[in-house]
Amino acid sequence: MSWQFNPMSPGDVNVDPFQDEFFTTEALGSITGALVREAIQNSLDAAVEDKVHVRFRLGTVEDVVRDRYLKGLWPHVRAAAPRERPSLPDPSSPLRFLLVEDEGTRGLEGDPSQDEDDDGSGGRNDFYYFWRNVGRSRKEAADRGRWGLGKAVFAAASRLRAFFGLTVRRSDSRALLMGQAVLRIHRLQGRRYRPYGYYGRHKDGFTMPLEHPPTCEEFSQSFGLHRCRPGLSIVIPYPDEDITFDSIVEAIVRHYFQPLLAGKLEVKIQDERGSCLDLRADCLDRESRRRNELRHFRPLLELARWGVDPEQEAMAVLKPPTAGRAPKLSEDLFVQADLDRLRPRYEEGRRVALDVPLWIERKGEEPRPGKFRLLIERAAELQRGEGYFVRQGITVENPGTRRPRGVRWILLVDDPILSAFLGDAENPAHTEWQRNLPKFKEKYKLAPTTLDFVRSAPANVAALLGRPPGTRDPDLLRHIFSLPSEAAGPSFQRRVVTRGGEVASAPEEVPAASLGRNGELVLDKVKAGFQLRGKVGEGAPRRLEVLAAYDVLRGNPFQRYSPLDFRMGHSIRVTPQGARVVSCQDNRLELEIEEAEFTVKVTGFDENRDLRVKIRPLEERQ
Repeated sequence: MSWQFNPMSPGDVNVDPFQDEFFTTEALGSITGALVREAIQNSLDAAVEDKVHVRFRLGTVEDVVRDRYLKGLWPHVRAAAPRERPSLPDPSSPLRFLLVEDEGTRGLEGDPSQDEDDDGSGGRNDFYYFWRNVGRSRKEAADRGRWGLGKAVFAAASRLRAFFGLTVRRSDSRALLMGQAVLRIHRLQGRRYRPYGYYGRHKDGFTMPLEHPPTCEEFSQSFGLHRCRPGLSIVIPYPDEDITFDSIVEAIVRHYFQPLLAGKLEVKIQDERGSCLDLRADCLDRESRRRNELRHFRPLLELARWGVDPEQEAMAVLKPPTAGRAPKLSEDLFVQADLDRLRPRYEEGRRVALDVPLWIERKGEEPRPGKFRLLIERAAELQRGEGYFVRQGITVENPGTRRPRGVRWILLVDDPILSAFLGDAENPAHTEWQRNLPKFKEKYKLAPTTLDFVRSAPANVAALLGRPPGTRDPDLLRHIFSLPSEAAGPSFQRRVVTRGGEVASAPEEVPAASLGRNGELVLDKVKAGFQLRGKVGEGAPRRLEVLAAYDVLRGNPFQRYSPLDFRMGHSIRVTPQGARVVSCQDNRLELEIEEAEFTVKVTGFDENRDLRVKIRPLEERQ
């Protein structure tokens, strides 16, 4: 048993592994978040019991154990390190490790000697796709993992870029031990080596797992494994320094609160100092209260717990949109009596649960019914709405989705048909549903619009429940696009655009413009120009047209503009923050708002001339 890297052959493509870059996303927060998501996701996908148990343990082993299992790996790690990482652990330092193991799963089934794809008639081979494939997966349609890239996070979490795996299989009770290192192409003693190395039994460049019972038992005892039942244990040597007891707890609660509350998952976390925590449905509230990093999460946990068994008077089942047409979530999908009952409840700040059916249409097949559940409540204290999409227990952040101000929600997808559809739209890190993925659009009819129906459901439902028909809402215009009433001086006139055209702002009254809810827009004078600043939320336009012109004695200043006056992007400098300049030509700017708060400063105008500015949402013209 040893580590082995195969030498490169002439003509081999020179490609260093890059798949761990898929998991360096802000939606995951840290390497700990990526690791926790992948480990528990794999366990839930492999579940054979109603409840899956997962254990995370941080520990340290004796030097003799370190030398036994890392011997032969160090030279390759050092050879690959100069371009990979600036510093490595000292080979003589104590071996700190992270253990991740599960129970209630089937383990890595399949023939461990398989070295190429088959037609699938022999059943799924978890072992083959876990150890010998990158970016390729045979997981089922409703599984959480789909890309075959997630396992890369086990190596990425190690400062050595390596990990071990011991599995006991449910079908035959065989125990199999193997290791993998994911480095870079490197040169050692005059030879170039491939980036992937393996720990196990080697013959003719092919590595088989160790299966000798005493060998597997020795490994289990060395790292404190509880591998007496089927499942998978992962040992990560020298884990990233950001992986701590507290960061693991936070990541588990944040990413897997739903299966914990539903009783489908229990997690134990341990560290070297003897700290131990059991995360179960009955202790999440306690942990969210005592941990500062989780206190902001408590209201979502309370909503999720309520949603496990909501009262009947808080629920409604919508009608499905018409099959074969782009779905839209409108009042027509509600039974009027349900809408009349739920609107007052929602306005009072009480929770609402909606079951929303829809049709999923794969090309060449008949439409199939899918559904999701939306839990929603008003939360006036929120300046920006908060919510989570949860697909088969795993949270999907969808950071680009608009979150209505003052609304808290959770959208749950347990239906296998809809879960398969959304899984095909997910990025490799499972943090976002992407409407324009080629494989997604090729597989389904109406794929982008159906995805938009799901992703925009919280915002649309909030608008429907919060807008009683036939009544006047005195706060309707509070957060729409508007301009401040203070005058900016005689040489700078402010303007706002209504649906009918341009309107000047009087000092004593700001004209209301029906440009969507949850948006504020302010136009300020600055030296040699103006500044546009604002806040936008759900329903507010995201594209704006800004026109500027020097004032004239007679006629329309915008029609009488001349390129000899100024040109945007040339003599005029545009500085956006939280927004993007789509086009910049002559006296016209087209802006796309990318963040909830933004500013755009435009300077370089002649300070001796009066400037007129007109702003118009492009959505109004579509």
